[in-house]
Parts: sequence; structure tokens; C-alpha cells
Amino acid sequence: MDGKKETSSTSQPFLEVKDLTVYYTVSKVDTKAVNGVSFRLERGKTLGLVGETGAGKTTIAKAIMGILPTPPARLMGGEIHFDGQELTALPEAQMLKIRGDKISMIFQDPMTALNPVIKVGDQIAEVIELHNSFSKAEAKKRAGEMLEMVGIPASRYSEYPHQFSGGMKQRVVIAMALACSPDLLLADEPTTALDVTIQAQVLDMINDLKKKNNTSMILITHDLGVVAQSCDDVAVVYAGEIIESGSKEDIFDHPTHPYTIGLFGAVPELDTDEEWLHPIEGLPPDPTNLPEGCAFSPRCPNATEECRAKRPVSREIAPGHFCRCLNITKEA
Repeated sequence: MDGKKETSSTSQPFLEVKDLTVYYTVSKVDTKAVNGVSFRLERGKTLGLVGETGAGKTTIAKAIMGILPTPPARLMGGEIHFDGQELTALPEAQMLKIRGDKISMIFQDPMTALNPVIKVGDQIAEVIELHNSFSKAEAKKRAGEMLEMVGIPASRYSEYPHQFSGGMKQRVVIAMALACSPDLLLADEPTTALDVTIQAQVLDMINDLKKKNNTSMILITHDLGVVAQSCDDVAVVYAGEIIESGSKEDIFDHPTHPYTIGLFGAVPELDTDEEWLHPIEGLPPDPTNLPEGCAFSPRCPNATEECRAKRPVSREIAPGHFCRCLNITKEA
């Protein structure tokens, strides 16, 4: 998924990100948030972006959506091809037609995603009116249906965000994102604020929408259980790079990069006798001062002097399974 070798495929991907690089510059100091990320996503498929907080996952999604905060964000390089269009070259007027209609995003923090002085129903209806030839009455009816779809009575259409709990605000944000049946859904921790029961319902709802409309999705999450339930492919992100990628089966059954192995080692398993989990030692590197070689080398139990001096490239270790590590060989 990550790496130029994958471009040899004859099929035209629905979404293709090539060498995406994004920096945040504050007081002349560059924070290297995304460093040459490349991946492909086929229509109707779901890609899970997995990694620790600060790895660059949300920045990747915002770059695709065209909503990077500029300044301080700077798109340093790369291309984003979506359904035959190169998004980074489009003027804002054209992106406005795509954003919210063909590409939509479920934001991680519903507290800041909703306008506190506008009724929640009107916020959903605004998206519907903007991208459809609906009358105000039709848009209002559709917004009420979207509220019902996410488990909120349509009678609460005229209430304001402060009258909802955190979990219900998140459901409103999900309703807004799904209102126009987008072709690509960017879901940034969509179920974090929800309890387990509602989480399962929302994931089922999103998956049903995907099947109905052949929607593609990028799912950003820390929850490997959610990845197992919802994703077709997985990309593991570390320090702004995709360090391992492949099908869900590749990553879950054959994790190869030491970081990926460490993520699974920190997950409790009910069918083993392990008394203690095995967390990854240390912290992610400072993005303003990344290591010279492999970004994971300061935390890697297998790191060598070569790892600390040489930046690894992504290699295909099995068909469709890529890994960015100097100390791995091809899968048997």
C-alpha cells in the first residue's frame, strides 16, 4: 500500500495519495507531521489508519479533505488523486462542491465540530441544501430522518448542541457526514465518545451505508477491534510515515514491523495465560527533531547501528504486504 511499487497495478484506484508531506510551522520551527505518505484505496473498500496519538493520521485525512489549517500547516509536496481529479490543484470553489458531498468527514471532537448557536437539525439541513436541489422543507425532513438514523428522535431537531451529551453530539456529527451519502467517508475516531452499545450500532450503520452506496472509507482509530470489524486493509502510521500496510489478514495474522508487533502485544487476550501486557517502551519521537535513520529505532528492541543511521524504504515482503524496516525478510 505504501511505496512506489504498488503503482504498477493496472487498475485505477478510486483514491491514490502519492508522497504526501505536510509540515506545521510555528515560530520558524517545522513540525514534520506527515512525511512522504503513499497509499491507494479502491472504491467500496475501507482502509484503517492505526497508530499512536500524534502519528499524523488526522493530518492525512484533513489534507484529503482540503481543510488543513493554513497557517500553520503547509502542504510541502505530494498528490491526492480522487475519482480522476487531483485535489491539491483544485481551487477552493471547486473543493467546496466536493467537500461534504463526494468527500465527507466525521470529526473526532464533536464539541468543536458543531456550531453552538445553531440548532442541530439546521446544521444537518444546511449540508443537504448546499449539495442538493432540495427545498427547505425537504432538507428539514431529510435532516430529521438522519437524526433518527443515528438514534436521536427527530423531535430534537430544534435543540442546540449544549442540550446534548457528548455521545449524542458525536451522533449528530455522524449524521451530518452521512447526510449526502458521500463517495468517500473520512472517519476520525467516529465512535470514541460513544458507549459500547451505540458504538456497535453506529459501526453497523456506517457499514450498511458503505454496502448500499459502494462508499469508500478511511477509518482512523486506536481500536484494533474496530479495525477487525470494519476494515479491508490496514496502514500502520508512525512518526508521519506508513511503516507497514497490507490487507487486514496480512497485518493481523502476519504483523512484521516491530512497531506493529508491539501494538498487538499491548492488546489483552482472553485465551492466553499472560499476566502482563507488553507495552512499547518509550515515546514517539519529537516531530521537530526526527531521528536521522529509522524513526522507530530509539524504541525498537531490534535496532542496529544501521537502523540509527539509514532511513528504511517501504518494501513488498509478500504480495500487497509492505513493510518499512531494514531487518525483515520476505514472508515465507
